[in-house]
Amino acid sequence: MLPLSDADAAIVADIVDGTRSGPEWDAWLAARPEAAAEVAIARRVQALMRELAAAAIVVPPGFEARVLERVRADSTLLDLLDLGLGALGRTVLELLTAFFGVLPAPAPTR
Repeated sequence: MLPLSDADAAIVADIVDGTRSGPEWDAWLAARPEAAAEVAIARRVQALMRELAAAAIVVPPGFEARVLERVRADSTLLDLLDLGLGALGRTVLELLTAFFGVLPAPAPTR
């Protein structure tokens, strides 16, 4: 994917966060497939972040930006976003809860 100009990147950020919307911005995206692809990626990453938050998974600062950069560098990672990593996170938490639930209680200290 070709890098966007600074002006286009700013517009893309506004479209993703909803600041710019409507038919004129849909037409703008239709005329710029690389910008439309960037919007699609950003929206998928945001959906992942919402899933993680719903699963009470706290991510480190800058995590979303790092995910965006990795997906831009390797588009095959988009498939992982579609798998619903938030569901994976919930599954891991449930497994840990089950695992720690069957462990014997620690012996009392004297």
